[in-house]
Amino acid sequence: MKRLLTLIAVLALTAGCGVRPSGVITGENAPSGPPNGNLGSTATVYFVLNGNVAPVVRNGVGDVAADRVRVLERGPDEDERAGGYTTELPPSFEPIAIGVSDAEIGVNVRELSPNAISQIVCTVLAAGGGGASGTITLSGGGQTLHPQACGR
Repeated sequence: MKRLLTLIAVLALTAGCGVRPSGVITGENAPSGPPNGNLGSTATVYFVLNGNVAPVVRNGVGDVAADRVRVLERGPDEDERAGGYTTELPPSFEPIAIGVSDAEIGVNVRELSPNAISQIVCTVLAAGGGGASGTITLSGGGQTLHPQACGR
């Protein structure tokens, strides 16, 4: 009798739970993209290539100029360095306040090379800064430069 009850219990468990087989059920495409929705957009920043300021397109960068200047602060990534891109911004470079027509950084702007100035100015202008004049007033270290256009 014990064997019979065990056999009935095993058969009941292996019989399934009433779900009937069906054909393939199609649905929508699987979700794609970053798990938190949006990690930023595509942005143009400027590094130095062969002695000249050159645009680099980056993914996952915020939409505002300050986000793009922070990319400059970190410098070229590994792939960009392998492609010959460098930066002329000093290691102590630090964006303090980046606006639409002005940018303040944590170093004396009079000590920056022309390429370093262009890296910042071109990057801010590429983010839609500069207003109608297409220039940025760059300041830092107690110094202010006259309005700068992208001098690439």
